[in-house]
Amino acid sequence: MSTTIMERTAGATRGEIMLPGRRTPVYRAVDVLVCGGGLSGVAAAVAAARGGARTLLVERNVVLGGNGPLSFDIALTPAEQGIAAELVSRLERNGDAGPDLLGDGLVHDAEALKYALLDLAQEAGVQLLLSSWAADPIVEKGVVRGAMVENKSGRFAVPAGAVIDATGDGELAMRAGAAMRGLDEPASIAMNYRIGGVAFDAVLDGQATWPARLAEAKARGVLSPDQPDRLVLYGITSAGRDRGVAYVRGPSMQVDGATSVAQLGAQEARARTLIREILPLLRTLPGLEASFLIDVAGAMQAARLRHVVGGHVLGAEDAPLKSDSALIDAALRPRELSGLFVTGRAVSADPRAWAALGTGGSLQLGERAGALALAHLAARSAA
Repeated sequence: MSTTIMERTAGATRGEIMLPGRRTPVYRAVDVLVCGGGLSGVAAAVAAARGGARTLLVERNVVLGGNGPLSFDIALTPAEQGIAAELVSRLERNGDAGPDLLGDGLVHDAEALKYALLDLAQEAGVQLLLSSWAADPIVEKGVVRGAMVENKSGRFAVPAGAVIDATGDGELAMRAGAAMRGLDEPASIAMNYRIGGVAFDAVLDGQATWPARLAEAKARGVLSPDQPDRLVLYGITSAGRDRGVAYVRGPSMQVDGATSVAQLGAQEARARTLIREILPLLRTLPGLEASFLIDVAGAMQAARLRHVVGGHVLGAEDAPLKSDSALIDAALRPRELSGLFVTGRAVSADPRAWAALGTGGSLQLGERAGALALAHLAARSAA
């Protein structure tokens, strides 16, 4: 049997490679398959598992939390009920969430969030498959019946009674043929970083001089023109201030769409170069003389680049969300597809509605998606 990809290729025409069909082993059959382990995906999986469903959560990273903690997007929205309230309560109880001392609102410790989400999932009995990619949906006559999963062990099929797409950009739904809507204009993505050695008292006294120093450095050619005009520290909790640790909002880029992988890769490389370039200048600013780089975010702070078109497109008038709203249920269901629910930032919602949701809304949507998956299973059993 031929072993190379070229030898196994059946033919190539017009820039496309045709591969022969192949048998794919089944990894495991489950009631609910959740693809994506961000906030919304974890909430969906926990809700489904608590309802008694055999639930598998597939996540491409080695940790739960998704793009938020990886990109140092650590804003936290207060919540009064449901899984969102549970999560906020756990973080606050352990001292891992609190007001931003140099900003507005609540922030959380990114590492603590990963552990809190892991605890929620494991306590609910969610089966985890990390370092794995939900590659393609299994679709039969408009019904999504599972997904193909790929990891270092190979490619596997996961049949499921219901599938929840929490991939972030609706990748599974798009490949299943769901209608998608992109943004009307380019979106911003940013790469943040974290520094230590910050003298916060000196920062408060001297940060008013920072913009002029940055502008002067740009004028002299020390900094690139596409460096940020302002240096913004954020995410400073009491513990962070005591340790001299702060997050910094890094370079921001414009992207045209979620499918341009080459463009995204080039932007990520450019952002890291800009961060390295500015570090020597930081050590000349009041309060940052002893600063040093701890780490750069493991992912760009992602913009919302596209969303699924569901039975209803949530608008600003639908906020705040009501968990039992039929409009929310319709927004979680892609048109002309059954057995699939889309949650997270690819949910069927216009940009204003999504911006108003925050972390609490993302968790609430995920929890509702889990409940809808349970209802879908019950309806199938009754039929």
